[in-house]
Amino acid sequence: MTVPPPPRLAPPDLDRLPQVAAALSLRAAEHDRDATFPFEGVAAVHQAGLLTATVGRRYGGPGHGLAGTVRVLQALGGGDPAVALVTAMTLFTHAAQARCDNWPQPAYARLLEESAAGPALVNALRVEPDLGSPVRGGLPATVARRRGDHWELTGHKIFSTGAQALRWMLVWARTDEESPRVGSFLVRSGSGD
Repeated sequence: MTVPPPPRLAPPDLDRLPQVAAALSLRAAEHDRDATFPFEGVAAVHQAGLLTATVGRRYGGPGHGLAGTVRVLQALGGGDPAVALVTAMTLFTHAAQARCDNWPQPAYARLLEESAAGPALVNALRVEPDLGSPVRGGLPATVARRRGDHWELTGHKIFSTGAQALRWMLVWARTDEESPRVGSFLVRSGSGD
């Protein structure tokens, strides 16, 4: 089986960080005041190639490590902390994939294709009404049931940073098996109710 070449990702332009941060700062207070999502700020970060700065080299990315990531997030945070936060969640997801190959290859390839075309934000959905944060232990109330060739998830999450703009969600759930497995299920936004 031939593996298609990775999509062409825009290389991160770290020299543009001051200009991107300045552009973000122009509307940061407005977004805070109006409780609106900074879509144009995320688009600017994408256009500068910063949303994929931590994509591993084997996937066609630059593979920036901790120092590069800190530099990006520090600059973006100076312009608009909300944009820096949603960028951080996406960068951390790409960095984790570069280290551990957690995503199925077809799904990650799709994320990279979407990332080449436009902003493709990713974040985890873990916190639940009764359980709270999973850091304290316990099984999630969100349940994954096998339905033929796919999983069906039912449950309720309280929030996820950037939820309204996420392209992919890592939904923390348990299976309905006799010995439940716990983990994250990849959900593409718009793929179900």
